[in-house]
Amino acid sequence: MGLADELKDLIYNQTGLEGHELLCPREKSDMTPCVARDGDLATTDDGKCVGCGADIIELLNTERAKHG
Repeated sequence: MGLADELKDLIYNQTGLEGHELLCPREKSDMTPCVARDGDLATTDDGKCVGCGADIIELLNTERAKHG
């Protein structure tokens, strides 16, 4: 499992939402790939979200902190 998939799993477990229900505050549209919704499939080679350019490590560290 990649980092973006771990992020996606943390967010899904926290919210209880399905992928099609999840909206990212940084997304440009619901058609834009998003690591929060799509995991590793929406990751660039340099570890950023395809949709918004956010750093995956920073997003993951934020979610890990929320979950103890």
